[in-house]
Amino acid sequence: MNILDLIAPTKIAKPGMYVREVFRICVEADVPGVPFENHEGRIVGKVSIRHILKETCIPDFMVRHSHLLGDNSESLIIPWDKIGEVLKLRVDEFVLPDIAIATPATSFSKALAIMENMDTTYLFVIDDGDYRGVVSITGIARAMLANV
Repeated sequence: MNILDLIAPTKIAKPGMYVREVFRICVEADVPGVPFENHEGRIVGKVSIRHILKETCIPDFMVRHSHLLGDNSESLIIPWDKIGEVLKLRVDEFVLPDIAIATPATSFSKALAIMENMDTTYLFVIDDGDYRGVVSITGIARAMLANV
């Protein structure tokens, strides 16, 4: 399996973009995050749906005590106006600097190993400084099913 066959092309997050824009990019490409490019045009991190939701929608005490929460904790529901506020935030404050990267020559098994090593479910394919797209474990599973 060639890593180029697994790439989901996406736009790149840039300074000043709104969370709404990045979520739309991710949802349309069916990927959990996209690279972040600084003002100089260099990819310096990633913007992750999971990280944004963790930072804005889930208090730390809920994470630590999630096993104690009931399924119908009405008082812990996130109101729609809060969701609207999150979507209006700029992504700059949510950029994670550690990113998993592969090249077009990377084998799919090495891509999986890189993801495991970086504790992530996706990586970015960069070819001589040019961003090509995202490879995710979901995309790998989809390709495996299609090739059986």
